[in-house]
Amino acid sequence: MNVSESTSISLFGIKYQLEQERTPFTREVVSQLPKGRCGLYVIWLTDNSGGYERLYAGISKTCVRRRLLEHLSDEQNPDLRIQLRMFGELVHFSVAFTKDPEQTLELETELIREWQPETNRNKLG
Repeated sequence: MNVSESTSISLFGIKYQLEQERTPFTREVVSQLPKGRCGLYVIWLTDNSGGYERLYAGISKTCVRRRLLEHLSDEQNPDLRIQLRMFGELVHFSVAFTKDPEQTLELETELIREWQPETNRNKLG
């Protein structure tokens, strides 16, 4: 996984990075991410045609690695928990590290509005 960090953040650049760098969503892979880095992440499901469906988009203002490990061990979102259990080996993730936690939150909101991941829809209110 390429661990690049966005300094001048654009939604287009973040989307491109998240769409290009999918990695199997396993504890072993997530554990290799750097500690203490904020950023955005997307959890993807491989579809029948070999493409990807966006399951969930999220952020961590403090440690993306820790947040992704939480998804793997004790998922609180019931819709995402079902998807992770049913399709484990078909699930991938991607990360875009950032420097500005507040801008990261704004980007997450924009991504969720635009992409409407299946298990984020309750956040759109």
